[in-house]
Amino acid sequence: MKMLSLRANQQSFHPIIFHDGINIVVGKQVSPHNENDGNTYNGVGKSLIVHLVHFCLGSNKIESFATKLPDWEFTLEFEIDHEKYSSTRGTNDQSKVIFCGEKIPITALRQKLLELCFGITSPPKDLTWTTLFSRFSRRYRSSYTTFDSFVPKEKDYSKILNNCFLLGIDINLIISKKELRDRQTTIKDTEKAIKRDPLFRQYYLGKSDAELDVADLEYQIEELKKEISQFKVSSNYHELEKEADEKSFAKKDLENQRALTNSYIKNIESALKETEQVKEEKVLEIYKAANVEIPEMVKKNIDDVLTFHSNLLLSRNSRLRKELHKQRSQLEYIDEQIKSLGQRMDELLDYLNSHGALEEYVALTKQLSGLNAELGRIQEYQKILKAYRDSELDIKATFISEDKQTEEYLESEKDYLAFLRSTYGSFAKRFYPKKRSGLVIKNNSGENMLRYTLDARIEDDSSDGVNEVRLFCFDLLLLSQKKSKMRFLMHDSRLFANMDPRQRETLFHIVDEQSQAGDFQYICSINEDALLSFKSLMSENDYERIIMGNTILELNDDSPESKLLGIQIDIDLEDRGKLSDEIG
Repeated sequence: MKMLSLRANQQSFHPIIFHDGINIVVGKQVSPHNENDGNTYNGVGKSLIVHLVHFCLGSNKIESFATKLPDWEFTLEFEIDHEKYSSTRGTNDQSKVIFCGEKIPITALRQKLLELCFGITSPPKDLTWTTLFSRFSRRYRSSYTTFDSFVPKEKDYSKILNNCFLLGIDINLIISKKELRDRQTTIKDTEKAIKRDPLFRQYYLGKSDAELDVADLEYQIEELKKEISQFKVSSNYHELEKEADEKSFAKKDLENQRALTNSYIKNIESALKETEQVKEEKVLEIYKAANVEIPEMVKKNIDDVLTFHSNLLLSRNSRLRKELHKQRSQLEYIDEQIKSLGQRMDELLDYLNSHGALEEYVALTKQLSGLNAELGRIQEYQKILKAYRDSELDIKATFISEDKQTEEYLESEKDYLAFLRSTYGSFAKRFYPKKRSGLVIKNNSGENMLRYTLDARIEDDSSDGVNEVRLFCFDLLLLSQKKSKMRFLMHDSRLFANMDPRQRETLFHIVDEQSQAGDFQYICSINEDALLSFKSLMSENDYERIIMGNTILELNDDSPESKLLGIQIDIDLEDRGKLSDEIG
């Protein structure tokens, strides 16, 4: 990809025509101010160029464009493998873009560009159009803090993945370790879940033994199954149970009546026995006693008394025998009733003992279901624990195996890695000949997410401008490897702010040589005073050829018309939107 032009639908806008090699946009300031503010745009529009390029190529919605630049449209023309493309995006409806005459969603544009520029059709997570493209066009102020800070808040894993992809280092090992670490994290979450579960926790902490509980539950389940298999459900169980209770009550009542009748019969029999034992002597003794106590009542002679007494006994005995016969008949009737009730009760009890009510059966099945559920939970715990421990051991073994595999890979690629190291070092040595420098790529062993450690080093990088030099050299290294269709590198004037004049002069000499040798564009914005700071360090011919000959646009702050947009307006250039959507 090379940039061809950047235009707008407003006549006040200063169109930018890019060419091969170096492209310099110079900012001239009549009234000095902090143009590196970053929070708001109050300069001439140099930084805005980078944001407009991102905007046309699928950045997230920029709210300040919608509010401050209504009805504006920006068109970026570019080429990939010498084929021309165009992308037009309006500030009103930023969800769509016109790509080569076709209106498509922003997400579709990103996918098209990802395939066109990087040959990726099914990208792994964290390898996106935005993360890759940003490595050739640093957009935000935070992008100029460290050599690998291309996207705000980009995670270390994404940095390693994207940088190694562009450096030509195998990313499968990177992805594999990330997936392995994710698996390990999931396993750890499983362990936490086990500890939180009341049932699982007691086994995990050793307070109960799962094997013993499983054996006990299996025994209970088998016994309950046998009971249920022999259970007979009676549809009228409760009616029969009620009848049995009623028969039991009636039987007890009859048994009480029988006891009373037996007692009555015994009294009658005793009375009859006493009557038979009464002799004449007894009568005479009674008579004598009566003669003493009530002599006036004794009117009759002894014969009459004996006759009367005999008749009285005969009458009494006759009544007693009749009553005795009646009570014995009643007793027989009661015994028959008790026998009949007893037979019926035996039948009912036998039936009730061998049958049960439906709710009893349901209760048994619920009890069985509860035991099975408890058993299942414990067995689930055993399976989870086994899977957890097996996975934990497997993951640890895989970490070790992949560490070894990575070491073997790095050893097999040592010549290429040495080439990367020396290429980066050759750029850095142009700035600092006496300082040690180089690209360090090592295996990051152990149970973590990052497969490699990658560092672009320049000894004593605390000096002013060294960080910017590291940043520039690393960007140039990514571009020079040509692992994609990207053939341009774009920097904002922030890159040059902390450099000393000698570093600025060296940088332009390097991009002059490399752009010609590598057939790529170097696009930058820079203040006029930064250019003038190294003018005396260059030969007159070089300055004229490299700087003046490649200055494609000059922007001034003397009037709104001299600025990029041709109008005076403040725009928030650090409006990042939802970066997660853009990156994803």
